[in-house]
Amino acid sequence: MIRPDLHMHTAASDGVLSVHELARQVQRADVTLFSVTDHDTVASLPAAFDAAYERGLAFIPGVEISTEGDEDIHILGYGVDPEDEALLSFLRKSDAMRLERTRRAVRVLCDMGMPLDWDELSAGAEGTVGRLHIARALTAKGYVQNEGEAFSKYLGKGRPACVPRETPAASEAISLLRSRGAVPVLAHPGLIPWPQERLLPMLRRWIDAGLMGVEVYHPANRQNYPLWDRIARQNGLLVTGGSDFHDFRGSHGRIGETAAEWPQACEDAWKLYRAAKKHRI
Repeated sequence: MIRPDLHMHTAASDGVLSVHELARQVQRADVTLFSVTDHDTVASLPAAFDAAYERGLAFIPGVEISTEGDEDIHILGYGVDPEDEALLSFLRKSDAMRLERTRRAVRVLCDMGMPLDWDELSAGAEGTVGRLHIARALTAKGYVQNEGEAFSKYLGKGRPACVPRETPAASEAISLLRSRGAVPVLAHPGLIPWPQERLLPMLRRWIDAGLMGVEVYHPANRQNYPLWDRIARQNGLLVTGGSDFHDFRGSHGRIGETAAEWPQACEDAWKLYRAAKKHRI
């Protein structure tokens, strides 16, 4: 019986756990198939392979690519090769843009009378520092009560420290992943603030670009599981799901939580595993 969680983050991006600690928590949550999908980096994947092997867990190497600028469309890639130079070159560009955006946001906050020390801000981060690291630093400094307040007051869309960002188009990320033998999946459609009359035509364009799945079972989609399950299957797409785990403070999901809400989890996860297994698991 497969119990999957196919969307999790480590300290290599904006999670808080090392790969080996994450694998330990995955096992404690009775998850049997997992994927590490750090933002715009595959740096954690070699260690994740080892951690999964040591604990007897099935593993799919993944990545989450930020696209469409402030529209904030994320594309998950499964079955990626962490040594693929074309993929690494693509991700390095995204990584550099994320870092520059973070530095600019820190400068804005400093000008607003909320200075942040860069070394403190990046402490514990194994990869690129992003907005969630800023939110944690603002909370630690007492400028806000929690990370949610940091986003609602300063870092969220339309807020004073929300710096516009440059990212590739979703279709570009999808095409890149397909060309490298990976399985591209639209992440958490419940977080995309578009009406259906805009999103569904875009979904068809992304399918034409090579999109192979939709992350239906994500905490942000909870109110619309049946809708997105139907949309995905009617379009011949893989159905995936995951907690989007970052930390234990509830900023995203808890490890394994969506598996119980996913009626065909075993069958759907196995389909994704077989699709990704064609490419370096």
